[in-house]
Amino acid sequence: MQVAGRVLVYILGSILVLILSFFIFLLIGYLQYTLFVPNDYVLWVFKYPYSRFIIVIVFYLFLVFFYFFFKKNRGKVSATKKRKNIWTAFIILNIIGFYIIFTSVTVVTEEKIIDHSFLHPQGEEYDFKDIVKIEAGVRGNRYYFPFTHNRGDFYYKIQLMNGKIIDLNDEASGYDEENDHPTFVLNKLDARLVDMGITKESSMDNFHYTTESLDRMYTDQIKNILERK
Repeated sequence: MQVAGRVLVYILGSILVLILSFFIFLLIGYLQYTLFVPNDYVLWVFKYPYSRFIIVIVFYLFLVFFYFFFKKNRGKVSATKKRKNIWTAFIILNIIGFYIIFTSVTVVTEEKIIDHSFLHPQGEEYDFKDIVKIEAGVRGNRYYFPFTHNRGDFYYKIQLMNGKIIDLNDEASGYDEENDHPTFVLNKLDARLVDMGITKESSMDNFHYTTESLDRMYTDQIKNILERK
């Protein structure tokens, strides 16, 4: 009976950790939107790979849960100076890490691109003429590390004059209307950038994989982007 009770607590605790992680991710997105996204934005992106580090938060929450779950089975450990220093360094590193994750946002407006980072939290501004290259395509059937990318993921990468590359379709922002979906926004933006004469490389290879997870109205937008030269 005692074993069954412990298993139930473990299951409920694990579910609670996952729910809490989901709400933390929503909170991060809300704070990013509030602090970094202007009213005239057309698209904003939580940049890769920092957007995937939410899994680290999940891992930490599980560690905290297991710590308290098994605490009564451990003897009391005295707090030595070395242990305090380790905890202090751990907390400082995590604060820095969270700051890096939180500031990794790119915003596109009708007139410019604003790229936020841990070195430039206020954002570096670029005109569309600062884009030197566009690369668009669909990820194929290959192995991807967990929590990175998947087969059928559409990417739209822009390279800026300073060499920085940003995928504008990676963890793109939420939307209220269908016409505000990232694929619709990127289709309009792509037409504008191509008309400006910006070099573009795109391929229809692997396009059929997009139909595994997206409706026709979205895949049509992606097809338009990939076929536009």
